[in-house]
Order: sequence, then structure tokens, then C-alpha cells
Amino acid sequence: MVYSDLLFFLGLLPCSVALSFLDRSAEYKNLILILTSVIFISWAKPVSVCTVFIAVILIYLLGLGIGFFSKRENKPASAVLLAVSLIVNAAVLLIFGHNYLFEGALQLDPKYAILPVAAAYFAVRGFSYCFDVYTGKCRAEKNIFCLLTYMISYHLMLAGPVVRYGDIEPAIRKRTVSGRDINDGLDLFITGLGKAVLIAPLFDRIRLAGLNAPDVTLFGSWLGMAAFFAQGYFTFTAAADMAAAFGRMNGFDYPKNYTEIRTDGLFRGLVKSYNTTLVGFYEEAFSAVPGKGAARGCICIMLCCIAAAAWYHISAAYLAVGAAVGLILILERYVWGEKLAKTPFFVKGIYLLILALVVFGGIYFDSFADYKLWLLSLVGKGNAYKLSHTLKYLVKNNIFLIAAAFIIVCRPLKELIFKGIDRYADSSDRAYGQIRITKTILRAAVFIMCVVTLALRTAGA
Repeated sequence: MVYSDLLFFLGLLPCSVALSFLDRSAEYKNLILILTSVIFISWAKPVSVCTVFIAVILIYLLGLGIGFFSKRENKPASAVLLAVSLIVNAAVLLIFGHNYLFEGALQLDPKYAILPVAAAYFAVRGFSYCFDVYTGKCRAEKNIFCLLTYMISYHLMLAGPVVRYGDIEPAIRKRTVSGRDINDGLDLFITGLGKAVLIAPLFDRIRLAGLNAPDVTLFGSWLGMAAFFAQGYFTFTAAADMAAAFGRMNGFDYPKNYTEIRTDGLFRGLVKSYNTTLVGFYEEAFSAVPGKGAARGCICIMLCCIAAAAWYHISAAYLAVGAAVGLILILERYVWGEKLAKTPFFVKGIYLLILALVVFGGIYFDSFADYKLWLLSLVGKGNAYKLSHTLKYLVKNNIFLIAAAFIIVCRPLKELIFKGIDRYADSSDRAYGQIRITKTILRAAVFIMCVVTLALRTAGA
């Protein structure tokens, strides 16, 4: 099950939120959240629940062991258990997130597997909990139901964020939900749903028309790859928005798992803007590598980037892209970063655009030969200097959605528009009412369009 399933947001989600109001105790709310999360994870895949519970029990016991030895200042024993935790969570990631690596009897039937992205976040949460117990950032949890709430909450399954257990533990033990929380959560959910259902599929069609067309064109190569990244960006940020919305509706305040794209942080800022909490945890974990000076810094950066790439997908292309990203971050840190940071906004923008397309474009192609052909097409070699008819049609007939997507991504333009709206709303009570009514109508329209679109897709399938 995913967040944009009609069955989820018209059935399971309302039931989860409504039932949680029947009792004020955190224990009851946690029970409802656990039960609904089990349904979410195991929908049509009952075997996966058994694996999840076994993994949680192992993580619970390992956390208690690490805490026990840490209190007695037995660092070697704690380190051994932390390594065992890494192996357990890596096994969950490999078996359910990267099962394509196996063949024959070891390859899971899809009906038994957890969603790969859910398994990936589950594994990081499990290891981050043990890591924080080891480093003393949180206590080992003695109540397994509290840990279970943290580990399998459906809010955190598809787009994180990687919330540390010590940060979320107070809310697990005691929390309240107000009408404002429900309202804010619904607003954020509709925003995410619109991105996932209306915007991301449009860029998927543009990607196909630009990169998979029989006649590749110059502009099609640029637009197609830009659409590939836009599709990934809006799919991920949509899920992140919805995850934060579900948390808000259940009494949790999660950080956003992405930040707005800016040129200030150069390529490092661009990398951290996507899956922000995951990158932050990787940086912290790999900072434990022993040593001093620039050599240690380079090793940490490279290991962090390769490990993050392997978290997404294990293949030669992803690992090569991870290494390329690590090399760029090293060069920014030790060679040209300071000078480039002083250049004008548009220079940094061009630098980020070209690097992002060329480097991350490597994950799209199955072979280096295809990647090389695409690189050549970017400068007009071997193709026509015009858009294909299909691409023209898609752009012309969806110009308003594309403009909306551009406003969402372009921070200065978005800030300018919202400042103007806020100024008008503050001018009078009537203007404020008009803005509120307009926002409500727009959100309702987006929600209805999403429901109709999903219903038509389901009927067509």
C-alpha cells in the first residue's frame, strides 16, 4: 500500500485518525497506530509482517544489550552488538530492499516482500536507534511497544524522515491532537497528493517523450532528463509532505525530509536538499571514522556518498554516481568551493544545473554507451535541433501544471508570490476572507481532481 492509494487515504487513514480520538491515553493511540501500520505494511503481503516483528524484537534486544554494556563502560562489547545491529538491518535492506541481487530460491516473490523503500527506511531507523544508544544520545527502550510504534509507523515508511528515537520518544509516551493539527495535516496532505497524482506523472510522460523517443532531439535530451529529475523530486517531496501530514494528524511533529533547492550551498547543498535527514545521519555515522586532517575528511565524504548511493540501489551505475558525487564534494570542500561561493547567483545556478544533469543522469541509463550517446546529444551531436511533436504537445497542453511546478521549485518566485498574497490578506478583513475562501476552494479542487484521476486509473487498470 502507498500513500496515494484511494483505499489508504479514503479508508485506512480516516479510520486511524478517528479511532485515535476515542481515548486520550498514549498507550491506546500507539495501539491504533501499530494496528493500522501493520495493515499498511502487510496489505496483500501477510508474510512481511512476521519478518518486521522478528526484526523489531532483534533490534529491541540489541538496544538493551548495547545500553547494558555502555552503562558498565564496556565499549568493546557495545561495539560488537552495534556491529551485529548493522548486520541485522543491512540484511533487512538487502532481502527486502535489494532482493533483485539474488536469484533462485533466495529471490522473494513480490507478494511476500515489503516495499523496497519501506524496508530501506525501516533498516536505517533500526540502526540509528542502536547507534544513538551506543553514543549515549538516547536510552535503551525497555517498553517494546514504544519501540514498535517508532519502527513500524506508516508515517515514516515511504519517505522518512529519519527521526531519531530520542527526539520522538516523548511524543510516543504522551501526545495530544488538536483541531488545528488535523487542519494543518489535511492541508499538507492535499499538497503532497497533488504533487504525486497530478505533477509527477506529467513529468514522467515528458521524460519518456524526451529520452525514450525514436528520434532523440537536442532539446528533448535536456528536457527529458530535467523531467526525470522533476518526476523524482515531486514524487519524493509528495511522499515527504504526506508523511509529515500524517504525523501531524496523529500528534507528532516531524521535520521535513527535504529542503528547498538553493545555490548558496553549492553541490553539497543540492545533495542535502533531497532526503535531508538520511544524508544528515550518514554524515554523522561516517564522521566516526578515525583519523585527522584532509585525508580523513576525503575518506568520510567518499564512504558517505557511496553508502548513500547503495541505499537507493546497488548497481555499477549508482555506485559510480555515488563516487562521482563524493569527488565533487571533496573538490568543493578543498579546492574550488570558497571561490565559487563568491560568484553571482546565475553562475552558481548554471554550475549546479549542468553538474546535476551530467552526474545524476548516469543512473538513468543501463550502459555507459547509452549514457555517452545522451551526453553527445546534449551538445547537438547526432540529433535534430528541435522538439519532437509529442514533446511539444505535452508541454503546450500542460503549461499551467508545468508553471505551477516551476513556482514550487523556484524559491525566490514562490516567496515573491506568497508575500504579495500575505500583503493583500493583511490589507482588510474582507481581503483576508477572500484569500481563505480561495485557498479552501483550490485545495478542494486539487483533492477532487486527484480522487477522480486515481479512480480513472484504477478503472483503466
